[in-house]
Amino acid sequence: MPIDVDEEQRRQAIARATLAVAARDGARAITIRAVAKELGGSTAMVTNYMPTRTALITNAVKAAESRWRTDLEAHLDDLSGADRLRATVEWHLSTEPEDRLLRTLWVEMLSSAHTEPHGVDRREPLEARQEFLDASIAAGVPDADLAADVLSLLTRGYYVSTLEEPVYWTAERASRVARAVMDALIDT
Repeated sequence: MPIDVDEEQRRQAIARATLAVAARDGARAITIRAVAKELGGSTAMVTNYMPTRTALITNAVKAAESRWRTDLEAHLDDLSGADRLRATVEWHLSTEPEDRLLRTLWVEMLSSAHTEPHGVDRREPLEARQEFLDASIAAGVPDADLAADVLSLLTRGYYVSTLEEPVYWTAERASRVARAVMDALIDT
């Protein structure tokens, strides 16, 4: 008789194991075999849910995104208008210890977009852009669509920059740039 497994719990366990492998050995060390070993089981325990390396990484990134949504909602709390827009952008530009690891995985996931287009999470960037759009509209930004596009590019660029030049691109430096950009967008 087959073992009854909660699929969502297994996906979460696989995500945690993937993050553990990446944190300990680096993103390049993520393989189905390494994640299965981290879980203490066979590769079938992983491949039944995540058939490829990209699927493993995408699963880990999606698990983190779920936590990010909760964190963002708490960060914004009851803010409105320009304060909400600024807080949304600042939150996206913050860097917690796990963020660099997740950004590395995000880049790994994106690097496979041409070979595994369905393995890349395309939902989160749309949700982030919508957050910027909603906050820009609420702040009364004259061209909210342009603001959402600019802020999307700014934050995504920051994610890559923190991997390329982590010492230079601190959250403080990025916030300074973001404030200048938001002031220009709001005052337009």
